[in-house]
Amino acid sequence: MARLYDAIEPEVVSMDMLQNAVESLRADGENQVVPKEDKLDYSAVNSLRLDFRSILRMENLWLFSNLTKLQMDNNIIERIEGLDTLQKLTWLDLSFNNITNIEGLDTLTELTDLSLYNNRITNIENMDTLKKLNVFSIGNNQVDDENSIRYLRRFDNLRTVCLRGNPFASKPDYYTFTIAHLPQIHFLDYKLIDEAPREEALKKYEIQIQQLITTEDQDREKDKKSDDKKKQHQLHKEAFVENMDQNQLFTAMFKDDSEGQKLLLVPGADELVAQIEEKFVAIVHTMFEFGLKEKETRDKEIDDFWICVNEAKDENTRRAAVIVDEFKEYRTQLFAKEDLEQQGVSSAVAAEYDDALTNLRNKLMALEIALVDQLEETIQTFERNLGEMVSNFTESMRANFGLLRELQAFFNESIINLCVAAVERYMKGELDDEFPDETRDLFADKDTILNACQTSDEIHRSKLDQREDEMFSRISNWLTTMVDNIHEDEEYNRNRKRIIEISRLIDYLRADIEDM
Repeated sequence: MARLYDAIEPEVVSMDMLQNAVESLRADGENQVVPKEDKLDYSAVNSLRLDFRSILRMENLWLFSNLTKLQMDNNIIERIEGLDTLQKLTWLDLSFNNITNIEGLDTLTELTDLSLYNNRITNIENMDTLKKLNVFSIGNNQVDDENSIRYLRRFDNLRTVCLRGNPFASKPDYYTFTIAHLPQIHFLDYKLIDEAPREEALKKYEIQIQQLITTEDQDREKDKKSDDKKKQHQLHKEAFVENMDQNQLFTAMFKDDSEGQKLLLVPGADELVAQIEEKFVAIVHTMFEFGLKEKETRDKEIDDFWICVNEAKDENTRRAAVIVDEFKEYRTQLFAKEDLEQQGVSSAVAAEYDDALTNLRNKLMALEIALVDQLEETIQTFERNLGEMVSNFTESMRANFGLLRELQAFFNESIINLCVAAVERYMKGELDDEFPDETRDLFADKDTILNACQTSDEIHRSKLDQREDEMFSRISNWLTTMVDNIHEDEEYNRNRKRIIEISRLIDYLRADIEDM
């Protein structure tokens, strides 16, 4: 089946190997690879052949960020790895290797054609993200489990499957089982599936398939609920109020409070906790709703900002295009007066043209300077508005955290009173039957119980402090990062790129006359 080492010397995917492979493809006209500072620009490569090279490990492939086709068949590869950055890959051939497990494909969401033919694979698995998979070849492996066939039902776009050469394919019911359980495929082992055999197969496995469909529907519903829950949590996180929609914060205060848990066993504590929790959760829910509303306000401000920025850039581009078009018309008329074939461009016309180029550059630079000023003002206004929103969010949340601390103080005072009263009754022998064994050591004297109450109070306050600090730190970092990125991209990088474009245009137009 798979290739054996024998006398083969294992190779690694070295830079020399990659360079030779790219050069070979370029010579064949399969890639347009642009030199970059006397080096190959691997990001420009869209297909790569590394077959028949005795490769043992898949390495250094991260350089090919725009690769769509990768051929690594007929090597001695044992593990699928190093493909995480090849997110544009649509075609992958790893046939005739020594691979034992399907793995490392999670990020290849654009993959449509996958060949793992002639390896040592026993299970078809770990391919859930390959939603676009259309052709899958896993023949000549060691698949012997019908669950591997059922696994392929999840790929709605799958049309061609090759399974021949596996132990499962030698079973008497292989063909009927496969075409019945994979209704989406048109070709099995590269042969067109006729409708008549498929109908017979569906009748044969009707009960099993119906049960399978029911299970799949239930699983899909669970997955949908899980996805919805994740999306909802992400929304809450972006609003900086995650885990504040119910009683999570209140519960968290008691999570690591072992002494406090014992205090809650004193008579009357149940009623007190229920009363405090109701008020606590009401305040937190107010914070939660406010956080979501503030996120909507911030999102609208961000959307409006980008609309304004893009409109300004589009208008600037339009005006620049008009200026360039007018210059091209002027150039055509200017050169029309010259006998270019006989005499070339006269010195007077060349001087006039050079002055016109200078004027063109000045006009384009003036437009760019105007845009820079406009964007700077827009960004400053946006930064100020967003800063005010964050300040409003912070002030409101700080006030509510203050209310939570007041409630915690009331709870602590109340639990102390309950505990002191319980100690006095315990000393009189009135509560022997009401005290669990784990609480008796706390009620030796008042000092012990007061220390326990103080420790519990400190833990609760610490939880509130941590949540407040985390919230304010995250929204502050979010604001800083967003504003810094906008300054970097829209002021510095965009301006630098535009100046380079203008300079190249002028150089191109100047070289144009020099070639005449």
